[in-house]
Amino acid sequence: MKFGFYVSDNAGRLKLFLQHKFEIESIAFVLIDNMDNHDLGQICEQLEIPFYPYSYSELGLKFKEQNRFISAKLMELMELKGAEYCFVFGNRILEGDLLTKYQNKLINFHPSLLPAFKGVKSIDQALENKALLLGNSAHFIEEKVDSGSVIMQSLLPALQFNGYDSVLDLQIPMLKQLIKWLKADRIILNNGRVEVKNASYKMDTFIPNLEI
Repeated sequence: MKFGFYVSDNAGRLKLFLQHKFEIESIAFVLIDNMDNHDLGQICEQLEIPFYPYSYSELGLKFKEQNRFISAKLMELMELKGAEYCFVFGNRILEGDLLTKYQNKLINFHPSLLPAFKGVKSIDQALENKALLLGNSAHFIEEKVDSGSVIMQSLLPALQFNGYDSVLDLQIPMLKQLIKWLKADRIILNNGRVEVKNASYKMDTFIPNLEI
């Protein structure tokens, strides 16, 4: 089973993930909309991962055109590289035929406990609203932003918040676990609700609980 990645900006979580050299042979490609992330390019080159950087400004794309472009490019790479799933850490909103062809195959990582605090600056939203819990949600992408079925969440008490990385770094074990579950065909979607076969759902930092 092959997996793609779409990332933006510094792509800090992907860089950390790749340092673990976990399931490298399963990574079909990395797509990034930032031509200046040379560090990620070098990491991918060293690990022999196909790397595709793009710049919207160099392509002369306006804001709304950027969503269409990256969605089309992602679909092209999914087909070309034979990726079954794509993990999304990017800024642009995916749309169009990509969402139809790869329904329940595109997994977004959002830094809040959905359905709370959708959209941008979600950690800031949670802190400003004095939320007791911060965290991350991995969910299938649908047309409506941050509204797809949640697969997995990670929790951090707000009193333990020590900068954005204290929340975002929890995405790395989530990513590792999701790859394992997907390869074992344990993730089931039934009437809009996701269940991981034979997983534990006891209250813990990660729900379902980690097995890695």
